[in-house]
Amino acid sequence: MDSQNIPAIYPDTAGQAPTPQPQQPAATQAAPAVAAPQAAPAAPVAHRPMRQAGRQLRSAGQLHDVVEACQTVRIACADEEGLFIVPMSFGYDWADPEEIDADEPRLALWVHSAGAGRKADAFDREPRVAIEMDVQDGVIAGTYACAYSYAYRSIMGTGTIHRIQGTEAKRYGLTRIMQHLAPEASAGFTDQALARTNIYCIDIDHFTGKQRA
Repeated sequence: MDSQNIPAIYPDTAGQAPTPQPQQPAATQAAPAVAAPQAAPAAPVAHRPMRQAGRQLRSAGQLHDVVEACQTVRIACADEEGLFIVPMSFGYDWADPEEIDADEPRLALWVHSAGAGRKADAFDREPRVAIEMDVQDGVIAGTYACAYSYAYRSIMGTGTIHRIQGTEAKRYGLTRIMQHLAPEASAGFTDQALARTNIYCIDIDHFTGKQRA
């Protein structure tokens, strides 16, 4: 795996569209009489610790296993109608901490869609998204009804979604999706198919894993 593809260096970035900026709701937009002062850089987000810390998956290997075992990622996004969630097939690039000289692994998710529709409009309108994926490991039996539970492994995170431009970059993203979903299948894509398909890469900037065994 080429760690240069994490998070946002693609095989062909010529002509790549700039990342869309969040839009304010129409009710709050107003033309200022004078130029607005430049906003100060946002402070780093302080992520709260997991309440049941003993269930947190901490090793890169455990987290990678969850990503590899999942076939669907649920993406939370927003548009003018409000919040909504879409389940999508995905591919991914992964880099272990030692590959990139970092404390945490890096994860980028590749997804695709038609060029029009609510999902595509939302991704263009608001690039910040949240993601969830999980592996179901079966029922945990108890001695009475409320003692029953369910075994699972899950990942939750946040990131920025980029719409990919360039034929070879789009081909790379679709290839990553196919390699994850059907590694034995032939993965050839015509230029015509690539032209009518939106390919996105989600640069995951923060994610955590959890297990209930």
